Amino acid sequence: MVEHDLAKVGVAGSTPVSRSIVILLFTVFYIVSPLQAQIVQLKSHYFVESNTVRLPIFVPGESNVTLFRLQEGRTLWRIPAFKVREALKGAGYDTEPPPSSLITFERAKKRSFPKLQRVIAEKYERHYPTLKIGAVSIKPTGSGAADFSFGPDCTLRMSRNGFRKKSGTFTVRCKKRVHYFRYTIDGTIMVYKANHQIKKDKIIDSKSVHAEYVPFEKLFAPPVTDFENGRYIARLNIPASKILTTANTEPLPAVLKNSSVRCIYRAGSVLIEFDATALQNGRIGDRITVKKSDGKVLRGMVVEKMRVEIE
Repeated sequence: MVEHDLAKVGVAGSTPVSRSIVILLFTVFYIVSPLQAQIVQLKSHYFVESNTVRLPIFVPGESNVTLFRLQEGRTLWRIPAFKVREALKGAGYDTEPPPSSLITFERAKKRSFPKLQRVIAEKYERHYPTLKIGAVSIKPTGSGAADFSFGPDCTLRMSRNGFRKKSGTFTVRCKKRVHYFRYTIDGTIMVYKANHQIKKDKIIDSKSVHAEYVPFEKLFAPPVTDFENGRYIARLNIPASKILTTANTEPLPAVLKNSSVRCIYRAGSVLIEFDATALQNGRIGDRITVKKSDGKVLRGMVVEKMRVEIE
């Protein structure tokens, strides 16, 4: 790495011509901003990914506004602090001066985050047992990643809904400091697809579905991964080639609609049992309606498989 310094301003001579001129290495983009004044504490050293210096480098989480561009073809720049302060002033930010009169901008080397990659992969694999991850790419979105280290005092947080798609964001809090990252998952997931249309309330058997690995892109609901013959029924009509999920299926209930159930009616010490037809599906603990052979409709609670206690 070669270090390049700006020409230093010399001592003024007897004529203005003898004065040295600071050669500017960047173009400043002054921005008229409605933002309220916010004081930014400038540091003496920043890492940049390119020769474009943007607002989030100084104010994490702000809009990706370009403040100025550095001279191309370099990996290290030293810029007078007053020029950087002018650029931030134009964006609506007051600043506290850095420790030195020059601010160093250094092109950051591409970093890998193996610990974070493992944590993200483990979270996804716990969420989706049939997911096979090929790679996890992670990219920091804020400043300070150059000295980041995922230690035992760091906590990774991500949205639960983020698991439904292959890419997203997460934060890592290390003591009082928060780091921001983007990630992308490259993998495949085993799902079950319908071989033909499966009608609502129909028991799903092994002839109705097949297992298939598909690219992990975006899932609107968790897929069924523990399919067993006759264990699920269709919650609604499922088109052919549709993935079975928790949204369009449900576990086989203890009582099936239109099936014959044994009913129990208690009146003090008297116990009466009779058969009836269930008018609804019901899990244990659900209250459903049943119809007697004489046409009378009663209501009761499912207490076990194919048994209902009349209220």
